[in-house]
Amino acid sequence: MKPRVSVIKVDGADVQAAVRRAVALAGGLDQIIRGDSRVLIKPNLGKPAPSGSGVITDCRVTEAVTKMVLELGARSVVIGEGGIAGYDFPGFSTEEAFRDSGTVDVARRLGVELRNLNRDAFEEVEIEHPYVMDRVRIARTALESDVIISLPVMKTHIRTLITLSLKNMKGVMPGAEKRKSHRLGLDLAIADLNLVVRPSYAVVDGLVGMEGLWQYPQDSRELGLVLAGREAVAVDTVGTWLMGFDPRQIMHLQYIAQREGISADLGQIEVVGEPIAGLRQSFKSGFQVFKERYPEVSILEGESACTGCFNELVSAITYVKEAGFGQTMEGLTIVVGNPQEPATASKTAILGKCAEYLAHLGPYAKGCPPKEDDMIRALCQACAANAEIVMTTRDQMRHRLWESSKAALEH
Repeated sequence: MKPRVSVIKVDGADVQAAVRRAVALAGGLDQIIRGDSRVLIKPNLGKPAPSGSGVITDCRVTEAVTKMVLELGARSVVIGEGGIAGYDFPGFSTEEAFRDSGTVDVARRLGVELRNLNRDAFEEVEIEHPYVMDRVRIARTALESDVIISLPVMKTHIRTLITLSLKNMKGVMPGAEKRKSHRLGLDLAIADLNLVVRPSYAVVDGLVGMEGLWQYPQDSRELGLVLAGREAVAVDTVGTWLMGFDPRQIMHLQYIAQREGISADLGQIEVVGEPIAGLRQSFKSGFQVFKERYPEVSILEGESACTGCFNELVSAITYVKEAGFGQTMEGLTIVVGNPQEPATASKTAILGKCAEYLAHLGPYAKGCPPKEDDMIRALCQACAANAEIVMTTRDQMRHRLWESSKAALEH
């Protein structure tokens, strides 16, 4: 029997109705949730951003799913997430992501606990017959949950090409444990992680997707879709295809499918709801957009380079350029990870703990990943830009983003 995935268009602003229809068509939650079930609802809130931006899971999707779970009388319901590595230091945390996304308000309205999984008690779990990760620390909330509902947002990723319901499980790895998956090989580690914490159900926020480098609004893609299904591999396969990518390019999908003897092939999935032939889009990958947008900058990276540095780097470069210092970045080389070849450019910035041994080659931003302010200062020092002007520009851009997204949600 083929796994079933529903694809539903959102009619106007009625997100809740679309989510309910998607879940009903895919096979309702009543098939997996009982009165004694402990349920973890896991949105993608890896970094602070407002709903409607496409960077994180829209709080309206989280609210709709949480209501459905509560209506089924589950024993306990927790909305949980742990921000990406480096985001739980003072002033910039998972709690900020909860707040900026509107998820705090959802939890208050529904009387549901919000839990930062980076700060949760954890257990180290042994993985049998792993690809690369034989032991992994997992937030106890996830391990003790009978049902995990993954709520990813439809977007690309600079390391794994796409990020959907399976990669969303990285949020249950507390704090710095996430970095292990990058060092070992991200796609292989995601496959191993999902042996321990596999979603019981997936509902994909395709209201607004995000391509390229996750810069709002230029990388946002209006989709107006909700996907749902019990089989995460099948849901992610359909989501990948809708973004315009070949599922055979998504290695963690292929690794999981190969190990389990299943297929990450659109032809082997029953897709219900909307005819999908006319819904497919052509998302740009992160690397494609980076090369188009910043031809003046060269990246020298080693095998240990991960999205912790890359996510912050893309934002920092954007702020430097938006502040009017694009020309000063001509010829700039940025070092991340542990490259074997030396940096020889006259303008060189060294970023992150992995590259600390090269700190003598230019301005250095320490940390794993470095704080955004430190990264901006290192880039500005390397290319003689004014860091204070850049950070003022950043703050103004963030304020505009927040105001526009808040207005869109209120509308």
